[in-house]
Amino acid sequence: MSTAPINPSTSLQAAQANVLASVTAECTLLNSNLKTIYLGAFDNWAQNVQNGAIPNTNPPQPPPGYAVAYYDDPTAPGVEWAYPAQNGPVVCALPPIPTEPPPAKTQPIFQGNGSVMNVPPDDTLPVGSIVADAQGQKWQKTASPTPFGVAYYYARM
Repeated sequence: MSTAPINPSTSLQAAQANVLASVTAECTLLNSNLKTIYLGAFDNWAQNVQNGAIPNTNPPQPPPGYAVAYYDDPTAPGVEWAYPAQNGPVVCALPPIPTEPPPAKTQPIFQGNGSVMNVPPDDTLPVGSIVADAQGQKWQKTASPTPFGVAYYYARM
């Protein structure tokens, strides 16, 4: 009885080497994509911090990257196969944490009469904010639609 010679290109070792090469290349692509997704999420978070919407105390952390891992073939004891597992080092370093903007200043109320006052040019307070003038009177920022757009003013409370 004659056995055919083993073709090295179809041997178990060749198959494992091909799988390892494929998984190694796949890990590189997965890590590149994961880094792009993470940096996009970090940039969105940083913009919210810079806009004053959220504090800079809880930045998104870089996720672990993909690395080649191995599992035992249940049909062939002692044979291991490579696969990508997300248990490698982080995909990139944490980018610099942005600084929070300074708090909005309470603007002095410049002109008006006893019941309404103009909004100063650099006023950044949202509608509904309440401020006190030098005499201790309280004023609330208000908005009212007009034919020319929205009018913002302070109304005495």
